[in-house]
Amino acid sequence: MNVQLGLVMILSAQLSVGIAASPVIGVVTARGGIRMDESAVSGNGTLFEGTTVETGRTASDLRLNNGMNVQLASSSKGIVYGDRLVLQRGGGQMATPSAAAASYRVEARSLRVEPVGSGASGIVQLTAGNRVQVAATRGNLRVTNARGVMIASLAPGRALEFAVPEGSGAFGPALVTGCLVKRDGRYLLTDEAAGVTVELKGNLEQYAGRRIQINGSQIPDAKPAAGASQVVQASNIKQLEDRCSSKAAKVGAAAGASAGAATGAAGGGAAAGGAVAAGSAIAAKAVIAGVIVAAATTGAVVAVTGEEETPISR
Repeated sequence: MNVQLGLVMILSAQLSVGIAASPVIGVVTARGGIRMDESAVSGNGTLFEGTTVETGRTASDLRLNNGMNVQLASSSKGIVYGDRLVLQRGGGQMATPSAAAASYRVEARSLRVEPVGSGASGIVQLTAGNRVQVAATRGNLRVTNARGVMIASLAPGRALEFAVPEGSGAFGPALVTGCLVKRDGRYLLTDEAAGVTVELKGNLEQYAGRRIQINGSQIPDAKPAAGASQVVQASNIKQLEDRCSSKAAKVGAAAGASAGAATGAAGGGAAAGGAVAAGSAIAAKAVIAGVIVAAATTGAVVAVTGEEETPISR
């Protein structure tokens, strides 16, 4: 009897530890059959920290306790946590509640996608060839690599495709295009495709106030100027236009203005939209920290609801 009682106590303790280690973080509403941690579920299911959700022919809604709403598209799979969704297949859409700015992100391959501010929403889709497509449907989105370096900033209605080379690491080559602005003796450029501002090093004085394209490499652990996400050593400079339009110059100057980290991040999407509107012959792509960033058509902004959704496409 004592042995049986001891076994019951041990099992109860293990169960209690298991429950404590996996708190409830929300609920999932299935519009069709789904699988949660390899078990078939219909209707509603409870989400625990680290639950794997796999959808079938229809999308499913994930409602988290922190107020975030996430839709996992049909034929998709992801691991759900209280602060992130690790996308393993397919795509999904996240929406930040208007009342508060919940801290949440979608991890897609080695990239991190997160809304900036309350009310922001966007779509993230995994595609073939180790690519990730991202569309901002409302508010701004910020895309960073695993090290936290900002790769792109998306304004509402913009969509970008990211090609992540295998084994690219946290740092890598750079290819950026935009108006070169000199501020306090430092050179800043907001890339026209990625919408992210970088500080440039090199022989750049003659290019200040001009539209240029540079090839270079990110300088690891260098501290960038306020408003910039990274420091790039320019190795090859190509002048595209003798001068920048006044609007593009203002965008570049604003991106380099002194600001706190949060303010700079939130302003990135607006700066990106200004750069795109101001420029002519906008750069088709950029390379930021080894990741290729290419503009996608507005057709990339699609819904993830319904049956057999069409993935984000160019």
